[in-house]
Amino acid sequence: MSKLRIFFIFSLVLLGVLVVFTVFRPMVSGEKYSEVSRESVIQGDDQWIIEFDIINKEGEDTSYIINWSTGGETYSETVLIKDGQKFTCIRHFYPATVSEGKVHLTICKEGEATPFEDCTYYIRFD
Repeated sequence: MSKLRIFFIFSLVLLGVLVVFTVFRPMVSGEKYSEVSRESVIQGDDQWIIEFDIINKEGEDTSYIINWSTGGETYSETVLIKDGQKFTCIRHFYPATVSEGKVHLTICKEGEATPFEDCTYYIRFD
């Protein structure tokens, strides 16, 4: 009976600790990261326009590599964004440059292989 009572008290203490971490842990901040925001995809008469902002929250000036793939051709651009600043990227896509009906985008920090943004846009030209 005493082992069961000790196990029960230990379980209650563990449950209390988990509840405290659940309530107070999300309030911890200060992580530094980059993000993509204000993403827009606009259809024109003979083109598609893709626009987005990259916001540098790394705590230092950081270089980013933006890669676009249009189904055969790949374009790459390196931009340096100062700490706390944003870079607006605008790209126009025409029927002659998009062969498979999709545009693939990856954005990563220079020197890192894993992108923090990886998406595919499916576009049609009528």
